[in-house]
Amino acid sequence: MKDNTIHDVPLTDIDISGLNVRHQDILTDIDELKASIKKYGLLQPVVLLGEFGKPKYKLISGQRRYVAHVQLGLPAVRAIFEQGLDDTQVIIHSLVENMQRLDLDYIDTAKAITCLYKTYGNDERKVAEETGLSLRKVRDFISVDAMATDRMKQLLTEGKVTPADVKRAIRASAGNQPKAEELLHLIASKFRLSSSQKKRLVYYGEQNPNDTAVAIIEKASAPHVEETVVVPLPDDIKKAVMLAMGEMELEVEEFVQRALRDWLHEKGFLNKQ
Repeated sequence: MKDNTIHDVPLTDIDISGLNVRHQDILTDIDELKASIKKYGLLQPVVLLGEFGKPKYKLISGQRRYVAHVQLGLPAVRAIFEQGLDDTQVIIHSLVENMQRLDLDYIDTAKAITCLYKTYGNDERKVAEETGLSLRKVRDFISVDAMATDRMKQLLTEGKVTPADVKRAIRASAGNQPKAEELLHLIASKFRLSSSQKKRLVYYGEQNPNDTAVAIIEKASAPHVEETVVVPLPDDIKKAVMLAMGEMELEVEEFVQRALRDWLHEKGFLNKQ
């Protein structure tokens, strides 16, 4: 239950909830935030768990705003209250609030999504329903949190690579974390791959699992001629393809490649090359 009444709450009555999803970049641009609060006041109240008048309260949204008030030496912060939330609901509230403001670090989001995933019995669709994220994004966050090393996550946080780069490195290495880390480091520091070359990185990595990271990248970045095949589809197959793509939340190219590879593997043609 939410109490939308805005209260001035003493900072000494507030504890930061361990369920708050923000852990990265708490102090980023904090001076600008402090200057804004000092000049205009706090425009967006923080959200506390509890009932006003019955401290202590848990901060579930607005950690940077809270820290800015502490550093400014202010005695209180404007806040609204949520009551009766369990731990899972607190995580969802903190996650959604931060995502809506577009300022939550990717790694923090991945950790929160993974926590919800485990809470809901490894049900990806339940996480998607509760957060409003697509099923594909939920899977991406879970994959990055589970498979990316600390160094890979650091490169992502520093903006040297993209989430797509991390996912491709993981796929290209067939889950070999040291190789995935090396691939990502090479992408960030030495090899500036085009979009097409990054897509080929996955293909060459999957087809040559014993190759080194450098060999995979060199093959992906070598001159390459691509062929486009246009195939007319009967209505029943077209409808089935659209249904499958929607269920699996895959792009056309990725879906077709997977479908063909699985069929060719099942029939033994891949092994005849």
